[in-house]
Amino acid sequence: MRYLPHMQQTFASLALLSILTAAACGGGATRPPTTIGNSDTAAAGNAGKTVRDVDWMNRTYDSGDMGPVAVVNGEYEFAFDENGNQVAPDHEPANPDAYIERGSFSVSPPTYGDVDGDGREEAILVTHFHGGGTGRFSGIDVWTMKDGKETLLGGIPGGDRGDGGIANVTVDGKVVVVDRMMSMEDDGACCPSKVQIERWSWDGKAFIEDEAARKLEDFGE
Repeated sequence: MRYLPHMQQTFASLALLSILTAAACGGGATRPPTTIGNSDTAAAGNAGKTVRDVDWMNRTYDSGDMGPVAVVNGEYEFAFDENGNQVAPDHEPANPDAYIERGSFSVSPPTYGDVDGDGREEAILVTHFHGGGTGRFSGIDVWTMKDGKETLLGGIPGGDRGDGGIANVTVDGKVVVVDRMMSMEDDGACCPSKVQIERWSWDGKAFIEDEAARKLEDFGE
C-alpha cells in the first residue's frame, strides 16, 4: 500500500490570497531567508556543513508578503481579523460573532538525496499553506548547500489537495519521484481517487518532469 503522509496543512482561501500570494507554496518554491552578517570567517566555519546539519523543522522561511516566518516543529500559525489585520494565532475577538481567519505554514520532514549530481546531498521539503478556507495547497522545495549556507536550488509545483496536491516524495538515484493527488471527473477536491507518479530531474537550471514516465494508480494502492 502506497504511503501518503503529506495530506495536511496547505494553502489559503481566496479572501487571503491577494495578501499572501508570495507565500504560496503550491505554485513554486519558498524563497530562502536573507543572510545577515555572512562574513568570510563565518563561511569558512560552515564549509563542512551539509543539508543534514540544518534543522529544517525549526528555522526561518521567507514567506513573501508576510515576511519571515519561524516554524517550530515544522509549523507556523497565523490569524487575520474580520478587517484583514493580522492578529495573534490564538486571538479571540471581544465580539464572539466576529470572524477570524486562521491558517498555517508548515514543512514536512526532509527527504535527502544527491539530485543534482554534484556528489553532495540535497534536502527535499514538501511545504504546505492553509489560510483558513477549504483550499490546502502544497509544493516542493529542493535545498542545497553553497558556501556553508542552505540555498534554494529549485522547486517542483504542487496544487490544492486532490487537484495536484503533493502526497509523497522519494528519491530514486538523481530523480525526485513525486506522488501527486489527482481527482477524477466524479471526485471531490477533498477525496481524490487517483495518484499520479511523476519523475523529475535537475537539468542544471530547473527540475523537469519526464512526462512519458507518468503512471496513474488508484489512491492508496
